Amino acid sequence: MGQNYYGDEWKTWHEGPPRNDRRWLLILGIGLALLLLLAICGGGYWFVLRPLLADPTAVAEPPIPTVPGSEQTATAAVLNTPEAFVTGAAPTAAAGTTETAAPTPAAEVSVTPAPTAQADFVAGRLAQPPVPDGSPADWPDGPAISSAFQVYARAGWDGSADLEATWRVGWDANNLYVLVTVIDDRHVQTQTGNQMFRGDSVEIQIDTNPAANAPQVNPATFQLLLSPGNFADLPPSAFRFQGTGGGQILDATGHSIQVGAARTGEGYMLEAAIPWRDLNFTPDEGDILGIALNANDNDRPDEAVQEVMMSSSPGRTLTDPRTWGTMVLE
Repeated sequence: MGQNYYGDEWKTWHEGPPRNDRRWLLILGIGLALLLLLAICGGGYWFVLRPLLADPTAVAEPPIPTVPGSEQTATAAVLNTPEAFVTGAAPTAAAGTTETAAPTPAAEVSVTPAPTAQADFVAGRLAQPPVPDGSPADWPDGPAISSAFQVYARAGWDGSADLEATWRVGWDANNLYVLVTVIDDRHVQTQTGNQMFRGDSVEIQIDTNPAANAPQVNPATFQLLLSPGNFADLPPSAFRFQGTGGGQILDATGHSIQVGAARTGEGYMLEAAIPWRDLNFTPDEGDILGIALNANDNDRPDEAVQEVMMSSSPGRTLTDPRTWGTMVLE
């Protein structure tokens, strides 16, 4: 019999471990298989069965989209108007009352447009420029525009309706012309410059770009004060204001407006030639301008005060050009 020189180490590798060692390996393999099965079952429960068995009321639902227009916010117009031109307090809702509007689809939401004046009129082109001397002799026949609407009254005004003003308006390539006949039983004017409105006077508000529908005064808007003077030592004169990009009205000096006036038995007549260059505007037939024709009254000889303003535009406000009315150049 030959000798096994490899010894016990070779024998163990070749023949494998004893039978008892093989049994423990089998048990260990079965245990590992059971652990793997439990892991698979647990994962299946966590990712598949648990969401299905959870309380359905606890699942968050996606938000319901809001229909455009179903939430409406009421806004009130605020007139940014100097005290001297305020026409009255804005209406307010009754105390303790609320209103709830039903949701409205976007297609049915309506927007109330800005108020528009009802005093639109036409200015005819004049073949011959009238001389601004307060006389109607060189004016052709044409329609008259009345400043029939009271848009301001000072607190304490006695209510005497003694002011009437009718206008005729024309134009040519150089100027806008106005002739106004004022009926007033007492003439009071002591002011000049930008304070002329505190005495008997007239004024014109002009928007050279009404198509913009701007809600406030701007560089395309002008306010012209025209005074007949006092028919003694205070001559007729004019003053010009212009709007700014920030909605203000500021002095705009350096104009070339010509003014003439004449006393009448019932009041006075005033005539003016207003250069288009003072309005930064080049006119053409068919052009439309925003305009309001206004007359101021003061019946207090001892006080410089604007008591009443009458206007050609019933909804006229100082700072909203949309309320001034319109004029077509023909």
